[in-house]
Amino acid sequence: MVELLRRRGGLRARLGRLFALQLALVGSATLIGIYITQLVVEDLLTRQALALEAAHYWQLRASNPRQPLPNTANMRGYFAELGSTATGVGRLPAALRDQEPGFRRIEMDGVARLVHVSDQGNARLYLVFEAGQVSDLAFYFGTVPLSIVLLMIYGSLFIAYRWSQGALSPIVRLARQLEAIDLKRMGGEQLDLAGLRLGSDAEVITLIDALEHFADRVTAAVERERTFTRDAGHELRTPLTVFKGGLDLLEMAADQPHRERATVARMRRTADRMESLLEALMLLARDAIPAAGEQPTSLRLVVEEEIRAVRETARQRGNRLQLLVDQDVPVLAPAPVVRIVVGNLLQNAVNYTRNGDIEVSLFEDGVRFRDTGIGMSREELASMFEPFYRAEASRGDGKGHGLGLAIVRRLSDRYGWTLNAHSQPGHGTTVELRFHSE
Repeated sequence: MVELLRRRGGLRARLGRLFALQLALVGSATLIGIYITQLVVEDLLTRQALALEAAHYWQLRASNPRQPLPNTANMRGYFAELGSTATGVGRLPAALRDQEPGFRRIEMDGVARLVHVSDQGNARLYLVFEAGQVSDLAFYFGTVPLSIVLLMIYGSLFIAYRWSQGALSPIVRLARQLEAIDLKRMGGEQLDLAGLRLGSDAEVITLIDALEHFADRVTAAVERERTFTRDAGHELRTPLTVFKGGLDLLEMAADQPHRERATVARMRRTADRMESLLEALMLLARDAIPAAGEQPTSLRLVVEEEIRAVRETARQRGNRLQLLVDQDVPVLAPAPVVRIVVGNLLQNAVNYTRNGDIEVSLFEDGVRFRDTGIGMSREELASMFEPFYRAEASRGDGKGHGLGLAIVRRLSDRYGWTLNAHSQPGHGTTVELRFHSE
């Protein structure tokens, strides 16, 4: 609803544009009508009237050769005998001497006039009509009536426009109230639309009821999600804390054999990874992005730590790990988040490579993971970051459930990082993570 009203300025703006378009169309139609009316009056009615006057005069002259020429307030007649010197064309006004039979507009004595010329035998009749009278006829019988109709149409359109604005007013106020609500805090904010019910139509009230019902369900769902996140985080952190406490006791024992110390160290790394994963999952379950703290996270330290965590696994698979560091990269995100993202990308490279090389390189604003593993086709690459997806060639390994890269994608999207991957079957995969959105 809110987005609909924002688009192109809202419903009122769209109605205003429609009203303006209607006014323009009606105005254009009126102007065209006035022009056509003037053409009809001038070219049809006036021409026909002058032709009838000429025919009537010729009839009268046939019975009375001394029939006087027409001479009224608006029309005057002139007569000439072709070939005659005394009554010929030469005695006519200069503007009429060169006029041939027909109907045309001329300027005579500095005034626009309409002239109709007709012949009968060797005689020629000129009927001159005041053009201003035609304009007056077009104005009084064309412009004035059409203008009145235009004003009536404008008035009715304006009334309809005002009425439609009144009908849309509850919807506009509803959209503004929805726009003012912080949806991220909606779990603790009730949607109060009672004030919009007064004077609203049945359709608007139905819309308000549906929105209130939807808001109640959203509020309840958000509250359930918050409760679950809080309880799940507490219940998962408690055994993890106990487990890490036990590891502390084991690490304090001084008489441990080397193998046991190595096992405890792996358990410590696993516990730390579980804690980071828990923090990342709790982050994804919340809307807000926590601040990175006073100091940014050192990407180099995180990468070195994650390489130590997977080095033994990489060795068992015959892989060679190499770290290339041009400079350290400060990342404005909590260390557990950076650790989960880097760890999953590195673990993915190890899992999909056997007897090959894995290169981790830090550059100006990110990190790059390049392996010589099995690689992926274009279709597999498109699904690489989808939940529960695993490349077909690695399904027999039985490691992982296809959630790690999906979590990487969600965390990257949450922080605005750029994640790109390139791969070729049989030649390996390159994944590049930039910590500044492009």
